[in-house]
Amino acid sequence: INQNHILHLPFPEKTLEVLMSTINSTLLEVRNERKTYLKRERDFQMQIEAISHDLRTPLTVILGYLKLLKRNGTFDFDDQDMLETIIKKAEAMENLISQFYDHSRLIAGDYDMSFEEIDVNRILREVLAENFLILENAKLKVHTHFPDRSVIAKGNKNALERIFLNLLQNIGRYAYSYVDMKIEKNNNRVVVIFENDTNKLQDKDIESLFERFFMKDTSRTQGGSGLGLTIAKSLAEEMEGSLEAKIMESLGDLTAIQFMLSLSSLEI
Repeated sequence: INQNHILHLPFPEKTLEVLMSTINSTLLEVRNERKTYLKRERDFQMQIEAISHDLRTPLTVILGYLKLLKRNGTFDFDDQDMLETIIKKAEAMENLISQFYDHSRLIAGDYDMSFEEIDVNRILREVLAENFLILENAKLKVHTHFPDRSVIAKGNKNALERIFLNLLQNIGRYAYSYVDMKIEKNNNRVVVIFENDTNKLQDKDIESLFERFFMKDTSRTQGGSGLGLTIAKSLAEEMEGSLEAKIMESLGDLTAIQFMLSLSSLEI
């Protein structure tokens, strides 16, 4: 069975052929299970390597600068620049560890998800205001189409804030020139739509966007974990909603992509 051999009869015999067919079916199932297991092991190894790389990179910078500061003994202007870099790298590391922790809690079913009435419009406006620098640093044109009233949905405020933040961070890494955000009511659903163009993703990447640790190489250099969209989708589903992505159009090297968050609507 360890050699993946399929059995054959040396001569025709109806009764044994039925038995042999059953045995071979079982052997094929075992073979497929082994292939699946080996693929999971390879994927897991690659994920561990990705995590190690993501954590090691900012840690190397932090340790290098701390050793340099220790050797200098005193602080001057250049040292202040070093300290600023250390703080940024430490914050990036804190964010990575937070992403890994949240993902493990979601997988284990330990994430505290209490439901309440939440104003999606207000929460998105607040998250956008607090993190507008992400889009500004990416030099994106920002278009918003928000209603001038409350839009109430069933969900969890902290989870929704995290979803919006992760989407904005993803847009900041991948968007090319613009981001368009709008909130719509569709029957008994609240739909939040984020659209942006990108020259870093292709049509074939759409199926992998929500997979754990999926990142293009350009994003890894910016301190991403590859878990942001995975966590966002899991949180949406924990709120009995959904988060999907689709390609709108492709023009040359640019691709327009749309993320749609859907939650249960509640009347005020």
